[in-house]
Amino acid sequence: MQFETTRLSIRRMKMADLDAVFAHRKSPNTSKYIGLPATRELAKERLIQACKPWSAEPGERLILAIIHKIRAQLIGELVFKYVDKTQKIGEIGFRLAEREIGKGYGLEAASALIEQGFNSFNVDIIQAVCAVDNLQSQRLMVKLGMKRKSCLPAFLEIAGDKHDAYIYQIYNKKIR
Repeated sequence: MQFETTRLSIRRMKMADLDAVFAHRKSPNTSKYIGLPATRELAKERLIQACKPWSAEPGERLILAIIHKIRAQLIGELVFKYVDKTQKIGEIGFRLAEREIGKGYGLEAASALIEQGFNSFNVDIIQAVCAVDNLQSQRLMVKLGMKRKSCLPAFLEIAGDKHDAYIYQIYNKKIR
């Protein structure tokens, strides 16, 4: 799986990505609403999982690298998983290296993944989940055209604490 945007190339992860993956996963700022900053060993475990063949079973994550085309550098990750294949619901997630936040890369990459979800993964609804306190992700989801659908109390566990979460969704225009 590989696709491109104007500035980015999106591809499957490779073990050679370990240094770049660890660099953005160890950041307290990019981990703040996801979990504890990763150790190198945890980043390696995540990467090993990301490099395995994707079976597309509900809940199994397809983890993709976001590559800056001009610099040929990994600047973040995208995630897709099926939530419910029967109801054609998928879920996306994203994470950028701290120095890349605020440059429009998240919007560009997530928009492309949503398009892939509708066109290649045969889903009609794509959702994203974020901590209620994660205002940057909420703004991005609104820019993506997603609408807030619900608030789930104590849904996310982040660094051992329970946090409320919002679910945002976007519908495939072909079914609306």
